Amino acid sequence: MTQVILKRLNPIVIEKLKHLAQSHQRTLEEEITSILEDVTENTPIVISKNRNWSPGFFEQTCGSWQGELLVREPQPEAQEREPLL
Repeated sequence: MTQVILKRLNPIVIEKLKHLAQSHQRTLEEEITSILEDVTENTPIVISKNRNWSPGFFEQTCGSWQGELLVREPQPEAQEREPLL
């Protein structure tokens, strides 16, 4: 299981979490786990090979160019290169 370390939690938040845990008869870890599971229950998992693109980016932008037609300029002839070793 992955370990998560939170170093900068407000002490008041920690006390509130401890109080919640005690009222639910759970450990602090169990209480935090329960809260995180509840919050993320309906959140879909997005697995992307390129994590730099926001979810739905391509669906929202693909084919959306409304300006004048884009034209690719003529390209120079391919250069001869030495073979790789």
